[in-house]
Amino acid sequence: MAQLTQRLAVAGFLALLGGGPVLGAGLASPFAAVAPKAAAAACNETVPEPVVQLAVSSIYDQSDESRSTIDEEQFDTYTESMAGLRDFLTSVTKAASDYVASDGAKVGKAACAFAFIDAWARGDAMSDLDTRQAALSSTRIVAGMGMAYLAIRPYVEAEGLDSTAITAWFAARASDFKTVYDQSGDRGSNRSNHRYWGGFAVAVSGVVTGDTALLDWGVASYRIGVCQIDAHGALPLELAREKKARDYHLHAIAPLIMIAELAEANGVSAYDLCDGAMHRLVRFALEAVADPGEIEALTGSRQLKLPTDDGAIRGDRLAWVEPYFKRFGGSETDYGIKLNRPLFSSNLGGRLTVMVAARAG
Repeated sequence: MAQLTQRLAVAGFLALLGGGPVLGAGLASPFAAVAPKAAAAACNETVPEPVVQLAVSSIYDQSDESRSTIDEEQFDTYTESMAGLRDFLTSVTKAASDYVASDGAKVGKAACAFAFIDAWARGDAMSDLDTRQAALSSTRIVAGMGMAYLAIRPYVEAEGLDSTAITAWFAARASDFKTVYDQSGDRGSNRSNHRYWGGFAVAVSGVVTGDTALLDWGVASYRIGVCQIDAHGALPLELAREKKARDYHLHAIAPLIMIAELAEANGVSAYDLCDGAMHRLVRFALEAVADPGEIEALTGSRQLKLPTDDGAIRGDRLAWVEPYFKRFGGSETDYGIKLNRPLFSSNLGGRLTVMVAARAG
């Protein structure tokens, strides 16, 4: 990956000369840098105590090889254990989204997002992950926090706030995640959606810290995914989830799209990798939302219904379409899908509808 690191370094230098939005250490966010339009404000919200230790196990019945049947007791335990992390991430990403949506006017929202992230960084949140599943689940939290931080970093820089603890924390969590994947061999979760979420968390940490090696690792994770895509446009390891294969394809695409956007913002043509297989995957998955016939034929299983909100597919399942459609054109109506905007996913950083709308071009 040395050549990729060199390309990223060159891309960062060109961005400094006016080739794109540059944040902090020279690696660009995929979305526009929204500068504050008002005087600094204090955050009047109470920051929750950092969740430092986490020990969770899979929500699935382990006797089901497809890992598609939920064990209700394990699900309840997992949900309770993750509640503090999820509530924190929701608060941070909503605040960051409000700041962007106001075009930098709601500086109080940026102040709160910063205060929350900074406090958890200083508290070394998620540093004691007792199980592999805890690490896999934490990647989504760190990824969403990273994207939210990139959204407010123009405010942080304009106010001269001390972000040392934040960048050190992102570097530490990225190192932890890399170790989890690098030391666990060729198990399936090292090549499935779990790896893509890990790659996303590490990649965005690279952009936050200015560490091209971390972005490299994220792009390598992306390559692991897209190079598996078959002639149908399917991910074989997600097809193996049988009745949940459609949902897991949507779950897997989200971090892949976000890694691609981070890479493209820094001079790497991620969407071209593996002969542009990513486009086949997007088409296959979106077509399966309205008509699961092909994916049911491939899996031999009737697909479970996707979660909906007022008759529309829930935004967290498809928020990733915003940057993809912005870059390549098209819309959900091309696939017979109904969505209620703005599309929000805390794991992807907040209201992607808002973030993408703020992007130039």
